[in-house]
Amino acid sequence: MKKKRIFNWRFQGKEISFLNKVLKNGFKAGSDGAFSSLLENEFNKSHNVKYSIAVNSGTSGLHSALLAIGCGKGDEVLVPALTPLMCGLSIYYTGATPVYVDSDLETFLMSSKDIEKKITKKSKCIMMVHMYGGVCDTKNIMKIARKYKLKVIEDCAQCYYGKDYLGRITGTIGDIGVWSFENFQQIIKI
Repeated sequence: MKKKRIFNWRFQGKEISFLNKVLKNGFKAGSDGAFSSLLENEFNKSHNVKYSIAVNSGTSGLHSALLAIGCGKGDEVLVPALTPLMCGLSIYYTGATPVYVDSDLETFLMSSKDIEKKITKKSKCIMMVHMYGGVCDTKNIMKIARKYKLKVIEDCAQCYYGKDYLGRITGTIGDIGVWSFENFQQIIKI
């Protein structure tokens, strides 16, 4: 059976000029028009957010987000039990402890019903991980987070432009959204 490509990821002819521009400018970042700034600006527009910061990986993004909300030794972060290793590692890197939340039997995403059972006085944050294009139960997770005054970090590495049932784009619902280009590959229709 022949595979049909949905997206054409071939080079379009501008890549050499883009590469030369990066090499000529010395890999600058900031407001000088560097490609990282262009990416940040496009993310701001496409997600209707005020700020975004490009980093080298999704793991670094999660780690930075946890540090930004003050996660450290003695804190606990609620994270799905079924999740890529990097989610737990980013928590570990801060000195905090990952607390694993069971998966919803229908979606295999973080169970909003199990979250409250896992909250303690040490709980600092909920890491809501949208996976396989699936969107977590954002309404109930955010309700729980506000009730217990917990921050919410959304990991959207596997859910680009996913929307919850209220039409909100993943990564714009919690306090901080994190994306990664690591799994951004060709989509093949068989």
